[in-house]
Amino acid sequence: MKIVDGKRMGSVTVFEDTLMLAEVVGDVILNSGHLELKGRVLGNLFVRKGTCRMLGIVRGNLENERGDVEVFGTVLGKVVTKNGYTYVNPGSKVGIIEIALPANREEPKEAVST
Repeated sequence: MKIVDGKRMGSVTVFEDTLMLAEVVGDVILNSGHLELKGRVLGNLFVRKGTCRMLGIVRGNLENERGDVEVFGTVLGKVVTKNGYTYVNPGSKVGIIEIALPANREEPKEAVST
């Protein structure tokens, strides 16, 4: 497991099992592997694929695009699930929880009788 600590300026992309204790001034992007976030992200957290256990603070949004996410910390923006599994612990502090519908999904049409 890779350990990331200290202060990082700019976006950080994760491709392997990582323990993040750092403060990231930018976005964190999980492309694969497992991310355990115990630090602070002063941007957004994007989970494109993989698993993420979020115990720290995200000042922006947390977007789950296709992964498995557990939130035990604080998200000041939205927690958005586009696809995948997202669990938000009742003791967590989050702004808004949103489930995004796929763009190609159509709303059901009403039957018209003649």
